[in-house]
Amino acid sequence: MLPDNFDRITNALQSPHLLLTNKGIIVSFNSRAKYIFPLLKQTSSMVHISELLNESPDKIERLLKMWSRTQTPLPSSLIFHEQNESSSTYRCNGSAIRSSANNHQPLIMLQCNNKEQSTAIFATLNLKIEQLKHEIKERRYTEQQILLLNKNLEQSINERTAELQHKNQELNRFLAELKSAQDQIIRSERLASLGGMVAGVAHEINNPVGVCLTASSHLTQQVSFYQTLYHQDKLTRNDLERFLQTASKSSAIIESNLNRAASQIGRFKQLAVDQSNDEARIINVKKYLTELLLSLQPYFENTSHTWNIICDKALTIETYPGAIGQIITNLISNSMTHGLVDIDNGKIEIEIIQNKGLIQFHYKDNGIGIPLHDRPKVFDPFFTTKRNQGGSGLGMNIVYNLVTGKLGGNISIENKQSKGAYFVFTIPESLQQNIVC
Repeated sequence: MLPDNFDRITNALQSPHLLLTNKGIIVSFNSRAKYIFPLLKQTSSMVHISELLNESPDKIERLLKMWSRTQTPLPSSLIFHEQNESSSTYRCNGSAIRSSANNHQPLIMLQCNNKEQSTAIFATLNLKIEQLKHEIKERRYTEQQILLLNKNLEQSINERTAELQHKNQELNRFLAELKSAQDQIIRSERLASLGGMVAGVAHEINNPVGVCLTASSHLTQQVSFYQTLYHQDKLTRNDLERFLQTASKSSAIIESNLNRAASQIGRFKQLAVDQSNDEARIINVKKYLTELLLSLQPYFENTSHTWNIICDKALTIETYPGAIGQIITNLISNSMTHGLVDIDNGKIEIEIIQNKGLIQFHYKDNGIGIPLHDRPKVFDPFFTTKRNQGGSGLGMNIVYNLVTGKLGGNISIENKQSKGAYFVFTIPESLQQNIVC
């Protein structure tokens, strides 16, 4: 395979290249060799290298043995017959090529260069070698200076290492304090959202309780009135029928509104449990978010803003409901505080999409949106545009930490709508899954 490709590979080279057996038979050559040595183009049979040389057979045999034993090129000066029948001395570099199919019979690649050119090349190489020697000498001197400097610096390094270790201990202590402070802030935020939830539930309970109180007062007055008629022996059959109708209606109103209040209290109880602990459970997503939004009704008081949840009614997931509640609460608070200020008929939409074991929450509002230059900093701690109005800058950072840490997901700001804020956070459908962020 090698002889067949040898001439094709070496034809682009300007110097003669010959491929020999270790016995000196030329098996291939390039175009330059054919041009310089006339014998190669005059015959189609194999040629021995000695037929191109004006050298003694002993010298040729010695060089062939030397070249066939080495993997590295070994130079030797040889006198060749050229095309004009003159003789020229060439500097030849020969080295053995041992193919896997012919381990014991190496081929010799012979590269021939004009001796005058070779001499110039070697003169240049000698100059480079001298320069290299000088550089090596300077480098050794430099290394000695470095070793001396290292000895002097060793004590300083040890002292610096001890100082760094001490600072590292201080840093670890500071990080522990920072983590404790962060946990305290998260707990405070959770209690704050729980307080908002309490206000929402109080608002929701206030109406049915007020109706019950009114119906009960009316029923008490009617009872007193008809008792008076009874004691005065003035109670007629029609009076009794009217009293029974009034009592029946009032009882129905009281029962209906008490059931409504009990339902609100039951919902608040579960939401409060979710907000106050970190236990995981299986939830119906739409039902949970609907109850959560109802409990956050105070955010929408005295506004024309509305909310909508788009979700499969049957979708259930295993997750940490308290974390999801905190995330949605903070996003709504962010919309109300920043996005929907001075906006009429604001809309908040939460769309939940299930895809290949992952749950995507698409949160959108139609507010003023987030400026492009602020978007990379939205999730940074303490970043806020409302600092002079009491903003802490921790709400969105808590959202980021809950999504990526507690829920094992990821969150991003989308650019798919021209108006308003658009957040997408993705979490596993089950706690057994992980998302690569």
